[in-house]
Amino acid sequence: MPQRYSLLARLFHWGMAAIIIPVWMIGFYAGRLLPRGASPLKGELLSLHKEIASTVVILVVLRMAWRATHRPPALPDTIPEEQRIAARVLQGCLYLLMLTTPLTGWLMASAHGAPVQMLWTVHLPALIQKTALFAPILGVMHQFSAWILGVLIAGHCVAALMHRFSRRDQVMDMML
Repeated sequence: MPQRYSLLARLFHWGMAAIIIPVWMIGFYAGRLLPRGASPLKGELLSLHKEIASTVVILVVLRMAWRATHRPPALPDTIPEEQRIAARVLQGCLYLLMLTTPLTGWLMASAHGAPVQMLWTVHLPALIQKTALFAPILGVMHQFSAWILGVLIAGHCVAALMHRFSRRDQVMDMML
């Protein structure tokens, strides 16, 4: 059986999944499924989205620091080299988008002049001045990065399930 990831690495992985997936779903629902324009429900959902998503930046930085100083366990020898490369590329893209998606959201909120709080306690500073010029551009960047992040997370889940049920190579067990 392959060696498992450390307890802290597993907590980072599953904890961030427990934050990012619901935050993504709330953002999708509020931004795409609710009618355009302001409403009390939309305002509350977007506030919840920002309150929780703002923690992701800190968690990603901590996770990247942990990853940089702690080598992950080796994949089993049965994994072909092209799959190893694909896994590294996917993981790198996931880290990049886990950082850029909330940052573009924070920048977008700043450009709109909207406050951003972290977990209803810490008021985060605006990253840029309120500006009507950049707000729509940052909105597109945030939505685009969120869509790509969602696709990568789905791909990551499919790959994990493939290892579990098709290949039965215990790769998924390394993170359980």
